[in-house]
Amino acid sequence: MFKILHTGRTSMDAMQRRMDSIANNIANAQTTGYKSQRVEFEDLVYDRLADRGVPQTEEARQRQLEIGTGSRAKDLARSFEPGILKETHNTYDLAIDGEGFFGLVDGNGGFYLTRDGAFRVDAEGRLTDSHGYYVVMDAYAPLSQYNDEDVTISGDGLVTANKDGVNVVLGRIRLFSVADKGSLTAIGGNMFAVRNGTEVASNLDTEGFGIIRQGFLEESNVDLTEELVNMLATQRAYELNTKSITAADEMWGMVNQLKR
Repeated sequence: MFKILHTGRTSMDAMQRRMDSIANNIANAQTTGYKSQRVEFEDLVYDRLADRGVPQTEEARQRQLEIGTGSRAKDLARSFEPGILKETHNTYDLAIDGEGFFGLVDGNGGFYLTRDGAFRVDAEGRLTDSHGYYVVMDAYAPLSQYNDEDVTISGDGLVTANKDGVNVVLGRIRLFSVADKGSLTAIGGNMFAVRNGTEVASNLDTEGFGIIRQGFLEESNVDLTEELVNMLATQRAYELNTKSITAADEMWGMVNQLKR
């Protein structure tokens, strides 16, 4: 009975972690550029059952009897499927039609990646995100000198402004790509930290990272219908595991009440 209790407990813990992931996905269904996550499971070690002197056939003696000891959450995987692009008509709202990322740099030189293109211009005329982190650009000229409606950002990230009928080049927004997206660590704020040793490529070196869409934002890729179905399935699995623990407790009670 103790094995049943242990197995049920591990399964309940795994289902709790899956429910936590589902709840986080639903909570971020309206978060710009959010990428949904899912819990991956694996079975635990197997115990070999001793025959304890029970007569067995030759075939049974040659085959080891094994029984599992439960499951656990192995990994938290993230889906980087693109979300739907929503038009906002804001000059500095940018979305990536492709697999690339915007680069962000904080005041200490820390580098991050994001799909959230809700940018703004700070007092110094630099393009930043909502946290004040600078958007990585090639070259730079203050954007605050120009009206928003005069600034144009092309699909390849080239930032220009129309001044007295003449287009002035202000810089170029870089896009980045990571071969192994599983190496990215979500740190909150719609940002991903790059693990040490991970190779990051820039679109100044390689083409095909995507096209920048000015006046658009990328919605989250959360499928609410799928999340609700997963929530019901997870709740039912959790309930069934509680019943296995209840059954083990009742069996243990029967054993304790046995009389000679």
